[in-house]
Amino acid sequence: MQLQPSSTFGKLVYLLRRIHIRPIHIIIPISFAVLAATFEGVGMGLLVPILNGFLKQSFSFVTDTPVLGDIMQMLPPAVLANDRLLFAVLLGSFICIYILKSLLRLLSVISMSYFSERTIHHLRKELFARYLSFGKLFFDTSNIGHHGVVLLEFSRKALQPLIGIDKFINSLFALSAYLVVMLLISWQLTIIAIPPFLLLHILVKTVVVRLRNLSHITTERGSALNKKSIEILSTMPLVKAYCTQRLEQQHYTQISDQKARLDFRGNILLSFIQPIQETVMILVVATIFGGALFIFGRSQIASAPALIVYFYVVVNATSKFGMVSGFRGVMAHTAGPLDAVLTVFDDTGKFFVRGGSTPFSGMTTGIACRDLSFSYNERMVLKNLSFTIDKGKMTAIVGPSGAGKSTLIHLLMRYYDCPPQSIFIDGQDIRSFTLESYLAHVAIVSQETLLLHDSLRNNILYGLEDVTDEALQEVLRRARLSEFIERLPQGIATLIGDRGVKLSGGEKQRVAIARALLRGAEILILDEATSSLDSGTEKLIQEAIDEAITGRTAIVIAHRLSTIKHADKIIVLKDGQSVEEGTLEELLDRKELFHRLWEEQKF
Repeated sequence: MQLQPSSTFGKLVYLLRRIHIRPIHIIIPISFAVLAATFEGVGMGLLVPILNGFLKQSFSFVTDTPVLGDIMQMLPPAVLANDRLLFAVLLGSFICIYILKSLLRLLSVISMSYFSERTIHHLRKELFARYLSFGKLFFDTSNIGHHGVVLLEFSRKALQPLIGIDKFINSLFALSAYLVVMLLISWQLTIIAIPPFLLLHILVKTVVVRLRNLSHITTERGSALNKKSIEILSTMPLVKAYCTQRLEQQHYTQISDQKARLDFRGNILLSFIQPIQETVMILVVATIFGGALFIFGRSQIASAPALIVYFYVVVNATSKFGMVSGFRGVMAHTAGPLDAVLTVFDDTGKFFVRGGSTPFSGMTTGIACRDLSFSYNERMVLKNLSFTIDKGKMTAIVGPSGAGKSTLIHLLMRYYDCPPQSIFIDGQDIRSFTLESYLAHVAIVSQETLLLHDSLRNNILYGLEDVTDEALQEVLRRARLSEFIERLPQGIATLIGDRGVKLSGGEKQRVAIARALLRGAEILILDEATSSLDSGTEKLIQEAIDEAITGRTAIVIAHRLSTIKHADKIIVLKDGQSVEEGTLEELLDRKELFHRLWEEQKF
């Protein structure tokens, strides 16, 4: 993997390359900015002859002026002989140049705005694609609130220097043009003016260092605030049940107060740049006056109009220099969010689950686990686990809590990446199949049905295409959903709320069963699908499940052992190992772990 650079600018360039933004894309706005700065410098240069001629009431000298004289010689002799016409030409040129400069600056701002917003959009899109590619284990060990703030807030803050780079380029080139004008007017005064500008550079650099250090702390607190927001809003029933509103309010207030203080400190540091710039501007003007009076004496260094233009240029140059130096403050303020965004593009700790290259066309014999071991968070969950699941049969996997049942399902669903040569289908390593082709043959009905804040129809059809109304109605009947949908005010178009909050547990399970039936998968995984339901609802769900598993290879994680009476095989897990295997009658006759579990639930 390519190493990331250490500087903020280098990291920004690295990020643009990662999201496939080429430097050529920014040439147009920068070109407009450079041209605008060039014309601004030319306009400043024209002010001197215009003011000189206006005060002298004669413009005949312009033909002897370096560069400008060569251009003026291209005019007709009648114009060169008429002061009023020369004044009109110079003044008209000055006006045209500044109009053109303003137009170019506007084009630079518009094109830069378009480019930056498209780049931010592209970054968000790439970040989202990266998150979609991470394994489930990454999300098990991280906080969703942090990822939300990275996508929505840090993505924009990370590119903040890019948004203002046209202003930086414009100021940099305008400053260069101003320097040329200042040197042409008086190189002696320009040498005197340089030390205060160096002082401004040092002062801004001091602010930048403090901003860079503060940026990382502010970013961490901003992430913590978003984490707390998402965490509490998503567990509101828990807060209500234990009456911890005041406690959570205190926690939130504490983090928010810390974030507000850090933001305030950052804003104060940024605000220092403007007064520093203005103070240095006064020092520059005072230094120039002092140098002109005491160092060079009272002899005329330049004409009065030239000195007027010179001081005007100095004021503008100070502003441009402050903007150039201030850009470093923007870069420093970006350091924290930029590092947070780049972390997403780092492959370390993302637990990718990559498919192979072989298309999976269907199962012919069955599934086999051979010495499967798996661990995460430094804890061994499965230990040398071996068993087989026959095609077209119902295989139940039972055991006490923490035995590794759910982890095994996550491996079969390819949420987690299993070790090589540990899970086989028809004798072929499951890792060799492409993910899309394999998962097209697998469906899951879990204890916690995941639903979107959308209509019931769209939740049932999630991830499916070209489903006919006849097929949908048939599945709704088989999943025991038809009568329920008829009672809804908007039928199947009814919105079910965030995470399906408007549905009961049994209704959610039937939606999951309908999904599995529509998918038509030959391998059906039922992960404790009836564990949290009442007896009446469980019976209804069990009827739907019995119909769903007909003709399919069913893998059932069972909490209620009464639901697996008709299983063709029962595998009993304990501490990540298979300790028993057989039919219901065989396991009961052995009077070992399964028998004890059965007796505990018998009542």
